[in-house]
Amino acid sequence: MKIKIERNQKEKSLKKKKERIVSVGKYRKMVLALWLLLSCSLTFGIYKNFTAIDQHTTQEKVVIKEKVVNTSGVENFTKDFAKEYFSWKNNKKAIEKRMSTLEQYLTEEGFALSQDMVRTDIPTSSEVQSVKILDAEKHSKEFVVSFLVEQQITEGKKTQSISSAYRVIIFEDENGNHIVISLPTMVGKPEKAQYEDKKLESDSEIDAKTKEEITEFLETFFNLYPAASEKELEYYVENKAVQPINSNLKFVELINPVFQKKGKEIQGDFYVKYLNNITKVNSIFHYSFTLQKVGNWKIIYTK
Repeated sequence: MKIKIERNQKEKSLKKKKERIVSVGKYRKMVLALWLLLSCSLTFGIYKNFTAIDQHTTQEKVVIKEKVVNTSGVENFTKDFAKEYFSWKNNKKAIEKRMSTLEQYLTEEGFALSQDMVRTDIPTSSEVQSVKILDAEKHSKEFVVSFLVEQQITEGKKTQSISSAYRVIIFEDENGNHIVISLPTMVGKPEKAQYEDKKLESDSEIDAKTKEEITEFLETFFNLYPAASEKELEYYVENKAVQPINSNLKFVELINPVFQKKGKEIQGDFYVKYLNNITKVNSIFHYSFTLQKVGNWKIIYTK
């Protein structure tokens, strides 16, 4: 009886060990499930990343688009109006004709305000010499146009020229028709821009012999250049860097040549004086060439 009891205990312990082995499988399935979830998350993250880049690229393309506004119609309208508005004669018939014409350009309020501009008792008359558009900027259906008007003012026997700048507002409808909705208002005239000349100096690395060679080459080239054909220019120019001009010019001199070394190339900046054989006047042209010695000196690029 004792022996049987011991065997039963051993069998029970073996069964317990087998049950532990079976339970390990559950953890394995859980690990596989976690790995699958991790793989899905990684794949989704990579997909979102590429999608975000594509959307960003599309946005960049939209930003660089620009809309071109055609202002030729409003500019021509402004010129025609200004010629009528700033021209007058000091007699009743001419004044009435001027106002009749201006009525086609102005609103009712603008027309009423313009009635007192020119009277029969004023001592002057005006003739517009030119109207130059300075700027035309669109705001919805309105254009703000700036222009410069040159007038010749006559008073008795005295005549003088004046120049003034004005701003006017023009309305444009869907059919491209225009009307002046704000009378010309004087503004400041454009002034000469402030600019400081950049003084170039020749590179000290270029020896005197090389400078002499390049100068001689350029003088020869500019002597032939005015009448040279495209075929003839091939000896002096690479890749059609300089095109024929077929002009009746006579080379006079090379002015203020400046040479700078850029690796194996030489950058030349200079003026060339030509005599025009037809007009008999001297013309001075500015050139900026990149030159390289390939057997002989050649112009490989023009700025």
